[in-house]
Parts: sequence; structure tokens; C-alpha cells
Amino acid sequence: MITYWLETYGCQMNKAESDALQVTLQKHDTYPASDHTEADIIILNTCSVRKTAENRIWGRIGFYKKQKTLRRFIFVVMGCMSQRLQNHLQQHCPEIDIVTGSFHKQEILRAIQKVRRNGDSLCLTAESPYSFSHIHTLAGFKSLVPVMHGCNNFCSYCIVPYVRGREVSREPASIVREITELDGRGIKEITLLGQNVNSYNYASNGTAVLFPDILHTILKKIRNIQWVRFLTSHPKDISKRLIELMAADHRLCRHIHLPVQHGSNAVLARMRRGYTREYYLDLINSIKNAVSDISITTDILIGFPGETQEDFDMTYKLMQQVEFDDAFTYYYNPREGTAAAALEDNVPHELKIERLQGIIELQTSISRKTKQKRLNTEVKVLVENISKQNAHALLARTEHDDMAVFPGEAPLMGSFVRARLTALRGNTFQAALCT
Repeated sequence: MITYWLETYGCQMNKAESDALQVTLQKHDTYPASDHTEADIIILNTCSVRKTAENRIWGRIGFYKKQKTLRRFIFVVMGCMSQRLQNHLQQHCPEIDIVTGSFHKQEILRAIQKVRRNGDSLCLTAESPYSFSHIHTLAGFKSLVPVMHGCNNFCSYCIVPYVRGREVSREPASIVREITELDGRGIKEITLLGQNVNSYNYASNGTAVLFPDILHTILKKIRNIQWVRFLTSHPKDISKRLIELMAADHRLCRHIHLPVQHGSNAVLARMRRGYTREYYLDLINSIKNAVSDISITTDILIGFPGETQEDFDMTYKLMQQVEFDDAFTYYYNPREGTAAAALEDNVPHELKIERLQGIIELQTSISRKTKQKRLNTEVKVLVENISKQNAHALLARTEHDDMAVFPGEAPLMGSFVRARLTALRGNTFQAALCT
């Protein structure tokens, strides 16, 4: 039996593509190993969004290069980092047998088979359009479903358009087929994916199928799937119709991730975000007015070139005004190949860290405040796992994307249950199963 070990880094799209690759491998009698030391094939699916992600992956590449001196296996590096650094990896890491970027994942199985036969290393670099897999989940109760890929925005700090390419929307019939199959298998929750998911736009017979259209079609088709999520939304592409759809159908989870990145119009313009502070705040008000009890999370980027104290203060005030449920916060690092890399990185590192710490402390306070409002309420949760701290406790997720832990046993995994949120420990709710 041939076995593989797959490590995935980065975004949910990478996770979905890894899941689809596993479907392909297992259909061809190649199965997951219990440990990397037992695998015939080692696969790293890489991320290139931030330098810290690449540094971590370089560490793993170094680890497996050393393992190659101890035993034989096929070493595959795929994904965004290998898309960006194909030539470097091929020239300086001969231990890697297959290097492939974001556009050749359908060819990985054939490449593995060729290496097994001939022993020669391969670099899949030929130009080809992005293609979607037909199915992304073999088992389980949740599924990630890519509906579009790539990005046309070219935000000045972001590497994604260069490693993922321009936006491509998946054929509606293909999306519906996959979700119909998942629904028939009893999947409980799906997440529709795209680098800018709500910019989905598929031209069919001269008519544009937009994101609210495909979402409406999905909601009409599903019977067993009870929760639908979507990631990631760009503020400039959120439409009034999408907000109305979220308000009308409670199978759409009351949660949206809506990256603002910054609170200063001057910085947003240099970032090439395509909206203003005022536009974003108006959009937030529209969503909150239409969709009751929605949770909103965001991304905040601190220390962008030219950021002044006044710019930072405007971001701080925007966070206070919106009261995000949570925020992914990070400080600016130049990415080679992006427009911002040509700007002077003139915010001192120490000041970036100081400002970042300030917004982390603010968001921690806001998150606790927003979560405390949900204490002593009864909510529907999807049980996802057994707690790592207690074998007789279960970890579950609310539709607001909050985590809750409560006493329970493994047979409840993958089920929807009702739970009462009784206390808050860090960012996790302590709960009691309702009877």
C-alpha cells in the first residue's frame, strides 16, 4: 500500500485544495500515513501571504531535506510559495522531487506516478488556467466548497494576485452538483470559498450569475445542510441583495468576515483597497440594521508605509465604533513583487509592535464585551471535536463562529445540539448541554 503525509499551511482555499487532492489520491489507492516517518510521499501545501508563513515552511523543507538523507520518499512542494519561488526551489532544493504552484494540482498524481517510475524530479511550470476540482470532501460533516478563485484587486501590499492569478468563477452547475452530492451524504455545514467570494461572476448565455444568484440557488437545493458560510468578503463587493438574502434565510450563519485593514482614508488609498472609511462604516450599519445579532470579524494591518499617529488613531476609533467580535491583527512586512514593496518602509519596527499591541489590547476588551452579551443564552451549536483538555468534554461552534465547550461524549460529534452559554474563559464559552 502506498501512503502519503500532507501538511497544509495558510488559508481555507489551501485546505480545500488539500482535501480535493486527498480525494484523488485515495481514489487511486494512496492512503494517509499515521506519521510522516511512515509515508512514501511527503506533500507540503504552502502559503506565501506573509513572510512569517514562508519562514515556517522553509523550516519544514529543511526538516524533510534532512529526512531524505535517512530514507527514501517522494517529496512534493505545492501551492502559493512554490508558485512564487519555483525556480529558486528547483535550483537550490534538489531534494524536492516535485515543485508545483497553484495551477497544476490536477497533475500532481500523474507527476507522482512518473517520479515513482523514473526517479526524475519535476517542476510543473507550464502556463495553464486554474481548474476547480469536482469534489473536495471524502468524509466528515463539514465541507469547504470553492466557488471562485484568484483576485483582481491588486491591493498594494498583497501577493495573492501574483500567486493565485486573476479571478475565475466556477461554473454554477458544477457548484450545484458538488453541493447536491454533499447534501445527499448528510453534510451539516458548507463554507463557500473564494479569495473574494462575493465578487463571484459567471457569464452564462450572455447573463451574469452573481454571488447572490448562486447562493439563492444553493439554498433552494439543499435539504440536509443546515448552515451555510462564505469566505472571504471584500467590502467593495458586498451588495444590497446579498444583505437581504442573509436577513431572509437563517441557514446563512449570522457571521461575516469583512476585512477593513485600516481606518484612515489616506492609508486605505495607498493600500489600494477601493473604499473609504465612511463607505465601510455605512456598510457595517446596513448589515447590522438588516441582520439581527450578526457577528462581524475583520483584519487590521498596522504600520503600513506612511502611517502617522493620526492614521493609527483613526483605526483605533473605527474599531471602537464598529465593535468587531474579533480581529486578525498584524503589522506590515514588505512582500517582494507587490507595489508597496517600492514604498519606503518608514514606520520603525518598535513603533509597529507598540501600535499592534495597542489594538490587540483594544480588541481583546471589545471581544470580551461582545461575547458577554451572549452569556446565559441558549444557542444551536455544531459539535466539532473532543476537547484536548478533557476527554469527556466536547468542542462546538456557534453560528457566530464562537467556540463553546461542554460535558459530552464522542457520539455527539457532527451533530447539532442546543447549549446554554454559562461562562467565558478566554475566547471560549463554557456551556451546558440543554435537555
